[in-house]
Amino acid sequence: MAMMTGGDRNGVKSEINVTPLVDVCLVLLIIFMVVTPMLQKGVDVQLPTAQDPAKKPESQNQVLLAMKADKTMWYENHWLPEKDLAARLAELHARAPGKEIVVKADARLTWGDVKRLLKLVKEAGFSNMALVAEKEKRQ
Repeated sequence: MAMMTGGDRNGVKSEINVTPLVDVCLVLLIIFMVVTPMLQKGVDVQLPTAQDPAKKPESQNQVLLAMKADKTMWYENHWLPEKDLAARLAELHARAPGKEIVVKADARLTWGDVKRLLKLVKEAGFSNMALVAEKEKRQ
């Protein structure tokens, strides 16, 4: 007769089976690793930093424009030449003049480059614009 650990032959097993817990945790970890990079909206740019940027939640009323370090302009996730972007913004303003334009500009750009993009937005007729910045990290 062999001795069983954790209880007798007819009794309740007193050891905790952690295998299902570990399986669930690993599945959750994988899901978060896959989903997290998708949380950032729009194209990937190196954002400028500010001491205390205003926090504004994302909404369906916002349209995201971005300018990468190579001075390419993006409407949501689509690259557009400058003249096509101006036409798209004018069309958007004709359909929905109350939209808010959110601009993500790369920190390596000059102010003149960003001003060119803001000028396109203003010429399309939009007056409600916001610039995206990251909060400075204190050391």
